[in-house]
Amino acid sequence: MKNGLLNIAVELKKTGVFKSVNNIIDMGTKTLRIHYDELEYLFNQANIKFNSNKFKFLKNFPKGKRKSTKLFWEELGIKNYNCLDINKEKDSIYCDLNLPFNDKKHIGKYDLVTDFGNNEHVFNVGEAYKTMYKLCKKNGFIWIFQQVYNGNGFFHFDISFFEGFSLANKLNTIYAAYIVLIDDYEQFLIPANKNLLDVIDLNKVKSIDITYVFRKTSDQEFKYYYQYNMKNKKNFYSIKFIQNKFPPERYYIQTKPIKDIKHKANKGDSFSEEWIRATGIKKK
Repeated sequence: MKNGLLNIAVELKKTGVFKSVNNIIDMGTKTLRIHYDELEYLFNQANIKFNSNKFKFLKNFPKGKRKSTKLFWEELGIKNYNCLDINKEKDSIYCDLNLPFNDKKHIGKYDLVTDFGNNEHVFNVGEAYKTMYKLCKKNGFIWIFQQVYNGNGFFHFDISFFEGFSLANKLNTIYAAYIVLIDDYEQFLIPANKNLLDVIDLNKVKSIDITYVFRKTSDQEFKYYYQYNMKNKKNFYSIKFIQNKFPPERYYIQTKPIKDIKHKANKGDSFSEEWIRATGIKKK
């Protein structure tokens, strides 16, 4: 867990978004990857008192022993911490994320479920995200951090994955951003707008990542998203923004009937034409 995610976590805590978070579970065992001086500055800027002795080991970072992010979450007041992993390290709960996870002691029990660069290493990635959804309780948060460019897992992720995941499972988007990595530990947050990727010189960045924080609003069974809504061709969805103090939440509402899309396609609207072709609906 590097400075980009640590900054977001502190911001969401200080603005009250994570006020109700009392327990957390990580997908995979996660360690702190930040120098002591940067972490101290972060806590001071947020006016959060912290136990400096607990983090002295970070003064030798990146050398020295790595320790669990559990220490960081405890400083934010989140005392109940767990993690799932196949390697059984750092007191993790054994789990092969390629397979269904159905331990009733953990299903629907967590206020915050995180994937900080873990699930892209799971070949059956859909099952891994289904497990995250199942672990999260209603009104809890699902936080995903994944690779867009130059990652080291099986998969890279596009915005459409996160938006589809949200739409299919009635998740509200609380936070979204790209994270541009300049070197191993220097990161910059920019808005999650794909147009911004066109102006980034990829020769000068180490990697580009993306992060989304969702709120789970329903106890419905997990659903897979079908691009272009192939399961129900009568519904067309777009994004509307409901402004809160911090940050904007995203809700999906049906905005256009099929006849309007056909009309726009017949008038030459490229987006409507693409949607018509993808769904197999006839223009007339």
